[in-house]
Formats: sequence, structure tokens, C-alpha cells
Amino acid sequence: MPNLDAHPVPKSGRALFLAADLPWPPDGGGRIATLHILEAMSRRYEVDLVAMADPIGEPDLEPLRELCKSVEVVRIPFTFGRHRVRQSLVFGLSLLSSRPYRLRKFRSRRFEAAVKRRLAGGPYDILHCDQFGAAPYARLAPPELPTTMAHQNVESEIYRLAGVRATNPIRRLLAAVEQRKLRRAESGLASFDRVFVLAADDAELLGRLGVDRTTVLPMPAPISSEIRSGPPAGHRILSVGTMSWYGVADGLLWFHDQVLPLIRERVPDVEWELVGPNAPSAIRRLDGEPGVRVTGYVPEMAPHVAAARVGVVPLRIAGGIRMKLLDCLAWGLPAVATSVGARGLDLPDGDGCFTRDDPAGFAEAVVVLLTDDRVWSRTAAAGREFVSEHHSVARLDEKIGAGIEAAIRHRNVRQGRADG
Repeated sequence: MPNLDAHPVPKSGRALFLAADLPWPPDGGGRIATLHILEAMSRRYEVDLVAMADPIGEPDLEPLRELCKSVEVVRIPFTFGRHRVRQSLVFGLSLLSSRPYRLRKFRSRRFEAAVKRRLAGGPYDILHCDQFGAAPYARLAPPELPTTMAHQNVESEIYRLAGVRATNPIRRLLAAVEQRKLRRAESGLASFDRVFVLAADDAELLGRLGVDRTTVLPMPAPISSEIRSGPPAGHRILSVGTMSWYGVADGLLWFHDQVLPLIRERVPDVEWELVGPNAPSAIRRLDGEPGVRVTGYVPEMAPHVAAARVGVVPLRIAGGIRMKLLDCLAWGLPAVATSVGARGLDLPDGDGCFTRDDPAGFAEAVVVLLTDDRVWSRTAAAGREFVSEHHSVARLDEKIGAGIEAAIRHRNVRQGRADG
């Protein structure tokens, strides 16, 4: 449930919060990050939330209504895996224009009308856009309204990495075309009074594009009150998170093909469980292989974490930070990740997570955590300590507050008003 009791701040006005993905249920890294930011904003302002949502099933809005003064959902079929025909058409149209697909897929007259209606019913003290797809709607704000943006991933960098990894020349070309469009679009984020990012690396990348008013947000991960006295029985590895995005599938298949066989040579009874929604067919096909289980979405993670001895984050294409790696550390589950999978956390090697990029090194680190109880306990304790020290709700509130104040000052200067 939303965190309603942490470090309350007297509410100082109204905020309009535009989200490119409804942050409930918090079953993926992007939604979790959006929810944390929404919680922080709701502790500061009365918030009206206008969010896009894929038209699959009926969303549970009650947890969000606890946070917000009002919640409005606009259904947009933006998920490629669920709407292949429509999204293929959108992708084809984007190839004929200067607008990147990653923005064009979120175009909606109904969403624009909802934003205009909300702004007409103002006044608001801040307009916040969360995730890249919401950014274009900031143009609807009146000139005096300060604007902030949460850019969870530098999209152009993701497509650069995708092009590097692509073996198909057509895919490589398409990635390069999209990357160029994204660089141009992301440079336009300089129009926001403040841009929030989740990793210092992303702030640096945006700086190269001329976006220099950035604040790095430390995403919180609540520490579990249950501390395991030692590692669980068995040799189970756990992967957690939404699997619909192609970068996640790429990493999981790399782990399956190149790392898991090396682990099995040393630990023959190793088990690998994949937990999370929207697994593509390439991942679902792994279910039923000896020692491999694709569980899919689960409403409660605790039993799966309790049965696991090691978390793995084998990403090779990604941006921002990995919210699920933070969760592993908070749960006291030691992890092994690629440098991309651990990106943005600035973790000393072994403080909850070992970072390895080559298959042999990745496999060796997993085997050590599967078989050495002392290393397991030391790594688990260090991870919990890291999260407690660097990723608290209080630190998030502090950074959000400072970023909003900087945004207001910048807007005042732009409008020729006295600095407030």
C-alpha cells in the first residue's frame, strides 16, 4: 500500500501530476518509481492525478485515491506486446516523421483534453510530468506555471545500447534512427524548470544534450522487518520484474544461454524462478525446462523471496536504476548483476550485490552465494545497510522538495518575477 506516514510536510498548494503509466499495481520498476514520486508529491501538495493506462482489465484506483485529491485515467493502447497491429502502424508512421516512436505511441487527444480541463479548473502551483510519454503535454501549461519532469531512463542511450547489441542489420539501423530522434526530443527537456532523474549517469547524459537543471532522486526501498537468520535451504535463483520490455528479455535469455549452464556444472540442483508479469513467448517457452519455472505475476512476493538464495539482474540494455535490485537488497536477498543491471546505485562490489559482466564471472559469483553461507550472510547484511543509509523516504522527500523549490525559482526568473 502507499506509504502515507513517512515524514509529513505541511501541504503548500496544488499539483497536477501527469503520468504516462498508471502507477498501480506497482508491479514493474517504472510504476514503482512513479508511485514513489507521487507519494512524495502528495506529502507536499494536494495532487490531481491524470494517468494513461493500457485498456486491459479494470484498474484498482483506491490506493491512488488515498494519496490524491482526484484520479482520472485515460485508456491508451500503448503496449506493443498487447496491441501489435496498432503499434506496428504507429511505429511505421513514426518512421515517416521526425517524432520518435517512444513519444508518438503516447499521443492522445483524450489525454490532452483531460489535461486542458484540469488546467482550466486550476490554479496549480506545479505541473509534474512523469515518464517520457507525458513530457509533451507540459506545453499545455500556462507560462507562469512551474514545470517538473521525471525522466526515468535516458531513452536515446537505451537505443544506442540496443544498436550495439543488435546482430540484425535492419534492427541496428532502426535503433540508430530512433536514437537520433530521441536525442533531439530529449534535448527539448531543457524547457522544464527541473528534470528529475534516477541516476547520476543519466544526469550526465542529459547534460551533454543541454539539459542541465537536473536533480537525482534516491528511490526508497522499505527494509523488511523480518531478518533471516541465515540463507534458506536449497539452491534457488530468483529474477523479479516486468518482462514485457525487450531489454529484459534479452538479458534473461543471455543468462539462460550463457550463464546458467556454467552454474549447473558446479551446482547441479540449481533452480531458477522468474517472477513478474507480461513475459514474452521467448521467456514463457523456458517454463518446464529442468530447474526453470516462469511463474508470472504474483500478488505477494514474500514467499518467493523467502525461498530464494540469490537474486539475478542480468540486464545488458537499460537506463535509470533497477528498482527490483533495490528491493532485493531491502529484502536481504544477495544479488548478482551486470554493470547495466546495477547501474545508478553506486554499490561497492559485494555490498548486497556482486557486479559481473562476463558469463564466467557472473556464474562464479552466483555459485559462491549459493554455496558459501558466510559470504551470503555478509552480502545480505551489507545490502540492507546500503539501502537503509542511501535510499530512505526522507532522502527522497528532501531531494523532491529541493528540486521543486529550484523549479519555482527558475520559473520566477523566466517570468521576471522576484525570486521567491
